[in-house]
Amino acid sequence: MNFRLVWVGADDDPPRRQPTAQDGVAAVRDSPSGTPRYEQQGSEMVRCERLASGDVKRIAVANFKARIVCDLILDDDAEQRRELGIEAELGGQRLAFVVPAAEFGRMGWVLRQLGPEAIVYAGQPQHARAAIQWLSGRIPQQRIFTHLGWRKHGPDWVYLNAGGAVGAQGPRGDVRVELPTALQHYQVPSLANRQEQVSAVRASLRCLALAPDRISFPLLAAVYRAALGKVDFNVFLTGQTGTFKTALAALCQQHFGAALEASRLPANFASTANALEELAFSAKDSLLVVDDFVLIGGPGDSALQGLAERLFRAAGNHQGRSRMRGNGHLHAPHPPRGLVLATGEEVPRGQSIRARLLIVELRPAEVDRSRLSLC
Repeated sequence: MNFRLVWVGADDDPPRRQPTAQDGVAAVRDSPSGTPRYEQQGSEMVRCERLASGDVKRIAVANFKARIVCDLILDDDAEQRRELGIEAELGGQRLAFVVPAAEFGRMGWVLRQLGPEAIVYAGQPQHARAAIQWLSGRIPQQRIFTHLGWRKHGPDWVYLNAGGAVGAQGPRGDVRVELPTALQHYQVPSLANRQEQVSAVRASLRCLALAPDRISFPLLAAVYRAALGKVDFNVFLTGQTGTFKTALAALCQQHFGAALEASRLPANFASTANALEELAFSAKDSLLVVDDFVLIGGPGDSALQGLAERLFRAAGNHQGRSRMRGNGHLHAPHPPRGLVLATGEEVPRGQSIRARLLIVELRPAEVDRSRLSLC
């Protein structure tokens, strides 16, 4: 015969409330006994326990105060990430910062963000986490787009850029966009009236007079084709040093932001393959100039060739590399989603790669320097 001993507690123990999904959520509320589970007391956060005698015992969980002020959804149109905007006060100093939601519960961010004077007391990390959520009240949620290009926002289509979004009726103030540093200058200006729109289109068309038609027409067509999305080819502008290939590429790039001049191009072949892949993914429905492919006959040529091959093949096939997250789950692939306009003194080798390129060759003296300066 088997026996099982079950401890049901002393007769004078108060009844225990079963935990529910409401525990620790972001709202200030009382427990059924009328005593808040967590409080701010002076410069500390404390947890409250009602004793059998009816008294309330307060136990400090951390020597600072903190609350979640916003719930951020970062949306790259392939997957979504959540970050939490936090405001904290320690020693009379107030700080504001963002913590990835995956890190919030582990509380490892406290030392990194607040410094060594911030103390979560022994045995209290999860109570500190719950106290922050409990004391935060209703937390507003905000969606942040992390890519360029077209996106459905509510019932409307908008074009995302570093300055926000542009819709059929002009700029949209209700859309927030955050981009990688290299794409910060992708700014679509607001044209106030029809005259400004006509002037802008004429300025664009003047680029056709910079070089022979076999050069200027493909380059300008690439600018407009990029905004239509789903491009399965790349453009490669090749020529000797001094033929103004970078200047021409910059003029094309400036259609997506006036500050994107030759010295501020978003990418070059000195970057890593992973960095270029991420930029080409974020530059959705946009032109991305990748400057200066140069083979020098040294040991680095093989790596440069491999980098170019990976970029152009991914763009042509609409395929990105699958990667593993730290938690063992697959990261969504990030294929290029814009049109890559590359420049270089030589074209990457390989018939398979060149089949994915529209190659535009620029010869000496073919660019009109006076018109180039005007444009």
